[in-house]
Amino acid sequence: MLTEQLPVPRPIVVGLLRTAVAVAQPRRQALADVLDSFCVRRELHLSNVITDDGTEPDALLIGIAEQRDLYAVVLPTIAHLGDQAAAERRRQYLEEFGIRLLTTRSQQ
Repeated sequence: MLTEQLPVPRPIVVGLLRTAVAVAQPRRQALADVLDSFCVRRELHLSNVITDDGTEPDALLIGIAEQRDLYAVVLPTIAHLGDQAAAERRRQYLEEFGIRLLTTRSQQ
């Protein structure tokens, strides 16, 4: 009942796309649109979508982890964190900072 009477801020999330998965600009835009739609449906505030070009993915994650009040990182699939070993390591790193990973669809 209180949330109906008082404004409640939506949790802040960052979208993450990996260039190796989203090579072409139309595909990258389509994936960014999927992230946006996912966040709207779940009442999340998508602050921005970051594209990982693969040059310094761990530095990119450090930058994400340092963002204040960040609730989660949103990905189309876990593949956007890299190969299986890298994805697991990066997932654990974000988890240490209390940042959740949300995926818009399951890994296929």
